[in-house]
Amino acid sequence: MKANTNYIAKLIYKLLRGQETAAERDAVEQWRKSDQRNDDLLESFRDAKNIEKDLAFFGNLNEDGAWHRIQPVSVKAKKNFRHLFRAAAILFILLGASLFYILQRSGKISEKIATTLPIKGDISPAKSGALLVLADGSIMPLEKSNKAVDPKIVALANKENIHPLNTSKEEALIQFNTLVVPKGNFYKLSLEDGTQVWVNANSQLKFPVKFKENERRVILEGEAYFEVAHEAERPFVVESRGSEVKVLGTHFNINAYGNNVRTTLSSGRVQVSHSGNVVVLEPGEYANLVGEQLRKGKADLDHDLSWHNNQFYFKKETIVEIASTLSKWYDVQVKFKKDVALDKVYNGNFKRDVKLSEVLEMLTYVCDLKFELQGKELIVENK
Repeated sequence: MKANTNYIAKLIYKLLRGQETAAERDAVEQWRKSDQRNDDLLESFRDAKNIEKDLAFFGNLNEDGAWHRIQPVSVKAKKNFRHLFRAAAILFILLGASLFYILQRSGKISEKIATTLPIKGDISPAKSGALLVLADGSIMPLEKSNKAVDPKIVALANKENIHPLNTSKEEALIQFNTLVVPKGNFYKLSLEDGTQVWVNANSQLKFPVKFKENERRVILEGEAYFEVAHEAERPFVVESRGSEVKVLGTHFNINAYGNNVRTTLSSGRVQVSHSGNVVVLEPGEYANLVGEQLRKGKADLDHDLSWHNNQFYFKKETIVEIASTLSKWYDVQVKFKKDVALDKVYNGNFKRDVKLSEVLEMLTYVCDLKFELQGKELIVENK
């Protein structure tokens, strides 16, 4: 069976990513059966994990892929990159096919038809784990063997990041625990009322051993996503940097990493207050506290809830903002060399449960920067 090379390349590309139609699957099957070499080629692609990963990488940068492209915001650049990535995906397969036949003829078939060199000292994504600072000041690493906590928790050895939140005289009358989640970690916590809390890296959640009869109050530094158990007679309150979010039962996210406190509502209804100013949020809205100004607006849920959905989502963000996110998730220090454009913005959406090298590889392909990892230090410089 003779077939157009570009057409077959496209079909193989879609087949390896599981996006082929029934008709396309039949076409590939006919092409495969027409020549033993075709069958050998297709099987080599299936066996070579590096090829599938790289195909996914190029495909994910395609506008029809599962992830959004990471790219400068310029409209002109969008058009150029769109064609570039499509061409790259097809070219990659053709190069792989060519290399296969060349090596076959020379008797040097290798499983590693195409590879991406890993960054030296690669770093894995954040893992589940935390430290619990108990009311008496003692510290308990949360481990799998501890039956009182989620069995999925991984033990955490880093105790240097512990800075327990200050306790007022009124709070001292109630026994409070503090959950400390350092960089490179995350944690899901179940409170005594059944409320579920996902706490992001580099965050702290202070909560009572037992809630009051008329109120459920916690204190947050950093970022957390809440699924509050409904109790009409006992509202749930999250206090963060002088602002308060009051709910009865709902799903929402609070980001209080910097000077701003941003509350994003996924479902239900919440009341956000600060210094006498009050705003009520409906699903899909956010409240942002900047200084003493409390404002609300329409939220981008994909962006604001991305970490909870196991995604990186960069929307018109500078390399400084992107690096800050990577620093928390991978527990690295970022250093920028001079002449790096710190105000240039990028868009992108991709999974968080990958090694740092894969994230940096994607960034390298679409921006004018290169990255070097030296231990726990990530150096960013111009190409």
